[in-house]
Amino acid sequence: DVVHLCSPGPAGVLAALVARIMEIPVVGSYHTELGAYTGLRSGDAKLQAGMEVALAAFYGNCALILSPSAAADHSVHALGIPQERIARWDRGVDTERFDPARRRASLLPGELNVLYAGRLTREKGADLLASAFLAARERDPRLHLALAGGGPEEQQLRERLGPHATFLGWLEGEALAEAYASADLFLFASRTDTFGQVILEAQASGLPVVAVDEGGPRSLIDDRRSGRLCPPDAGCL
Repeated sequence: DVVHLCSPGPAGVLAALVARIMEIPVVGSYHTELGAYTGLRSGDAKLQAGMEVALAAFYGNCALILSPSAAADHSVHALGIPQERIARWDRGVDTERFDPARRRASLLPGELNVLYAGRLTREKGADLLASAFLAARERDPRLHLALAGGGPEEQQLRERLGPHATFLGWLEGEALAEAYASADLFLFASRTDTFGQVILEAQASGLPVVAVDEGGPRSLIDDRRSGRLCPPDAGCL
């Protein structure tokens, strides 16, 4: 009765064409700021503009676009989609898995452990993450950064952070939940996230969250009450 497109990749484009031929209504969901990612990765404004034209064509054929946050609503609307065709798709977190009770005092090596979970990439703010942590550590040398995840910027981060960081690799299930609960603070430096599921996981695990005041985190953090929203400046995070 309905075709749900989760990604504007090859499978999504093909599914959209089939649905159009078969005259089946299409619903799309907006998960990723691919236009911004293209600009960050290429450094080419024309490529970014081209990607945004492609996204406008893809989502323009959807009867309804499901968006995870007010920031994503704005991005979808900027593609030329009328507001009445944008609807909220809320997210949740398993509070039985992500629970402060899973804390293991000896799991992480630092005196004060700052956790990051996710891909180690430029679009996730890897450079800002490292700069902010190192600036904070100059003020408080007890800080130690634990990174759960991996990606193309991992080697660069290893070189910058040296002995002040522990790379946990990709974690799943109970191992990931224990890492959250065993940390003391969660740091999120992405400026391009439409939501930020890891923020919910950190909050459910009892961690205060420091995040960039852009995109999805604005919908998840009440500044100075349930976390801290900061400008994208290493000295402020």
